[in-house]
Amino acid sequence: MKDRTAICLCLAAKTIEADFRIAEEHRGRYDLLELRVDRLNAAEAGLAGRLPGLVGCPVILTLRRTREGGEFAGDERERRALLLKLADAGFAYIDLEAALDAPELETRVTGRGGRIIRSLHDFTGVPPDLARRVAGLAHRPGELPKAALLPKNAADLARLLAAFESLKGVEKILLGMGEIGFPTRVLAPKLGSFLCYASAPHAQAAPGHVDPLTLESTYNFRAIAPGTRVYGVIGSPVMHSLSPLIHNRGFAALGIDAVYLPFLVDDLDGFWEVADSLEIRGLSVTVPHKQAVIPRLAGRDFLVETTGACNTMTRAQGKGPWQGTNTDVEGFLAPLRAALGGAIPRGISATVIGAGGAARAVVRALKACGARVLVLNRTTARGGELAAAFSVSHAGLDEAGYREARGFADLIVQTTSAGMAPDILGDPAPGLRFSGNEIVYELLYAPPTTAFLQRALDAGCRVVRGKQMLIGQAMEQFRLFTGSAYPPHLKEELEADTD
Repeated sequence: MKDRTAICLCLAAKTIEADFRIAEEHRGRYDLLELRVDRLNAAEAGLAGRLPGLVGCPVILTLRRTREGGEFAGDERERRALLLKLADAGFAYIDLEAALDAPELETRVTGRGGRIIRSLHDFTGVPPDLARRVAGLAHRPGELPKAALLPKNAADLARLLAAFESLKGVEKILLGMGEIGFPTRVLAPKLGSFLCYASAPHAQAAPGHVDPLTLESTYNFRAIAPGTRVYGVIGSPVMHSLSPLIHNRGFAALGIDAVYLPFLVDDLDGFWEVADSLEIRGLSVTVPHKQAVIPRLAGRDFLVETTGACNTMTRAQGKGPWQGTNTDVEGFLAPLRAALGGAIPRGISATVIGAGGAARAVVRALKACGARVLVLNRTTARGGELAAAFSVSHAGLDEAGYREARGFADLIVQTTSAGMAPDILGDPAPGLRFSGNEIVYELLYAPPTTAFLQRALDAGCRVVRGKQMLIGQAMEQFRLFTGSAYPPHLKEELEADTD
């Protein structure tokens, strides 16, 4: 465990028996366990000392107060008494807050060969002096400093990464909580954290935890090292993305030392420092940044110029200038050709719902195929801008627009985020009626069947699902990132997987 970043499975069930079942269910996928005694029922807490003997691996004892994100609501005297009671039970580590000074407890733990984890939790963001604070956490030699922070934006994540750099070579546990901090968990072996916390899918112990199987099967966690190259997808929302699974499977199959991660990015300007810190070589760009990234590009190809949107950014070096292209165009067309028997007939009529970056790629692709196109958008001015750029028609998402769409009904393309979490019941065009003769193509892939797509299926329409486009555009991104074609057998497996 000293030679690699450990996976620590957190046990946060209400009983010792339930925690033991979780440990057994995931056995072989973790290196040590953390028992969250504060999550146990009151009657079970005193029995926590049974667990180390049951599981046969190192266990961290944690009794977290509510102000540090735990659930222990008793007073400090009760907490210290319980910690003392459990100190002789064979726990390999005990997690104590930085502010707690308990010499008797600490002597008891270390005297039996255990080790103190001295922890700091901050749910307000990432302080600028984080590295100094982590370096000063240990009360005594041999203690393992730990800091868990909740980044609020990309600028916070950049400060957290800077702390990793300042503390390079220092034994520590350092991590970002929540969705914005998620990359620091997966990148723990690259960044130099002693361990990565994980949880069972049905018993998440802290925000941002992922289960051990996902760490291994989606992110190839055991193969990540200091020299591993980083790629990713930026957007908001983005944690649902299937792109990490697609790209990381390809990396593993071809023996490429790289990892692909989701980066939840609301503040795009703040993200570029993160990209430079991690020396990110390639990015997939999704909602809402496909147009906003263009000013960052040192070079752009004709697809970016003609669509006015960029979904792929690459650079030869980790801190060099960015080049941009758009793989959405071909990614969109390939499944449509398949649905139409191999070719898209000139003069086909199409209604495109939405006016964002994905819609621009769709309209450009359809226009190049000789289609007649109508853009429907909630904000008619923005829809008009898109329509004017490609000399197509436009209308609002209202009754007048729905009536006009009857004349552009061979193909209906839904490009908005309506229907995606958290708005899973959302329908971008509830007044648009289907006759059953349309091909309905929705770019969303999670969930696989939205309210909008279900209406189309109920009406008897042929449908093209967003996962098909996702796979198509990802194949070209993979080639741009790596210089290698995506393994054909993996592509077939992805296409066959309808989950």
